[in-house]
Formats: sequence, structure tokens, C-alpha cells
Amino acid sequence: MEQLPRLQARISSLHELRDLFRALRALAASHVQEAQSALAGIRRYVEVVEDAIAEGAALLPETDGLGFSSEPSDARVLIVVCSEHGFAGAFNERLLDRAAAERKAGQKLMIIGRRGTILAAERGLDVDRSFPMATRVGGVLAVTRQVAEYLAAISAADVVFGSYRRGGSFETEARSILPLDPALLVGSERRSPPLHHLTPDALLQRLASEYLFAEITRAVTESLASENGARLRVMETADHSIGDKLEDLRRRENVLRQEAITSELLDVVTGSEAILTADGRP
Repeated sequence: MEQLPRLQARISSLHELRDLFRALRALAASHVQEAQSALAGIRRYVEVVEDAIAEGAALLPETDGLGFSSEPSDARVLIVVCSEHGFAGAFNERLLDRAAAERKAGQKLMIIGRRGTILAAERGLDVDRSFPMATRVGGVLAVTRQVAEYLAAISAADVVFGSYRRGGSFETEARSILPLDPALLVGSERRSPPLHHLTPDALLQRLASEYLFAEITRAVTESLASENGARLRVMETADHSIGDKLEDLRRRENVLRQEAITSELLDVVTGSEAILTADGRP
């Protein structure tokens, strides 16, 4: 039977661990809420840029393709937006599994997030380039700028990220961000040609760069929200698990206390009987 002091030490350690998990859970919840607030605006901004491209495409002659091609290129890269830190359950594993399913022959692999990079190395994947992942919304644009600069020399790119869902869940999503989707270049017949001060080619080239920046920002923010949603679920599960363990240990502690009290009472009774016997009392 486990000794009472040792059992009490285990209970104290579990309480400290539970406090840590609860602190991480509160931090993850805060980051999820922060990312959620940013996502609505970022998704809307992507839609605005898409609409602007559609309107700008109406300015081009019908034969002008703006130099965008849907043909595969030798300079191809697959970006996987993982997490910078751990305690996110199977978040990174699911993203790398989706990347393995989506990766084309000869496509270079780029990982965002230290934990994803480590996991990719454990799987024996050849990572061409890696970048640190943002740990909060304030760091998203810095990541986006690094990735956009890297993609300046790339002509075809896909991105795999965690698409956030309500309740802290996520789905893995794969999107092509380079070259520009030809469907976006279909001018809208419902709108009047936009007022512009740039040539149509220059206007659309700038909008294409803005679209790429917006898509990367969206993917990073979506994955940030999904990562923290996954971490929140892990911390909640760990908290419940520790709670169940503590309840079991407390029951065992009560049993040991009762046994200790019973043992002390028996010692008192036995000692009293021994004294009475020594005095010659019946």
C-alpha cells in the first residue's frame, strides 16, 4: 500500500500540473478569440481583392491573358502552415498527411512553424525552406511578408493549412495561390468598368500581388486559429483527465487516512491493555 506522504506529494504535483494546463488553456482561448476576430476581416479582404481583379480584367482586350498561365511550372512549391509550439494534438500530423496527399512530383516543400519542421524531419521529408510561425495575430503579417518574398521567384505554389471551424475544430484545406486562377480574370458583366489611373496590365499585376499577400495572410491566420483551437481542446481533455486522477487519489488518500487513524486507535487500545495488564488489573 502506498504511503500517505508519498500520495499527498503526488496530489500536490498534479495540482501544479493542472494549474499549468489551465493557464495554457486560457492563453489558447484568448488566441482563438483574437484570431477569430481577425479572420472575418481577412476573409472579406480576400473577397474584395477578388472582386477588384474581376473588375480590372474587364479592362483587358479579350486576347490579353496578362501573362498568367495555368500550365505547370518547374519552380513549384507546396507550403504547409503548421504550428510553432506543441501541445496541439494531431494538428501538425493532419496537415503533413494532407500535404503528402496533395504534393505533386518535383514540388518543393516549405514548412511554416518549428513543430511542423521537426515533424517533417522525423518523417524523412526533404524541406526546401522553413519559416517560424506566428504565435499570435500581431505576428501574422511578418510571416506573410517573409513567405511573399520567398514566392517572388516562384511561379506555382499551393498552400495547405488548417481551416478554422466553430467550436475549436478545423479541417485541412489545400489551395492553389500561384499562378492566379484564370477564373478570377473573368470580367464581371454586372459592373461598369472601374475608374483607374494605371494601365490595365499594371493594375492587374498589382492586384495579383495583393491577392497573393491576402491569401497567404488568410492561410496563416486560419492555421493560427485552428492550432489554438486544437490546443484548447487538448488542454481541456488534460484538465478533465487530471481531475479524474485527482478524484481517485483523494479517495485513496481518505482510505489511507482512515487506516492510519484506525492503526493509531489500535495502538492506543493495545497500549492501554498492556498497561492494565502490567498493573495486574483485569
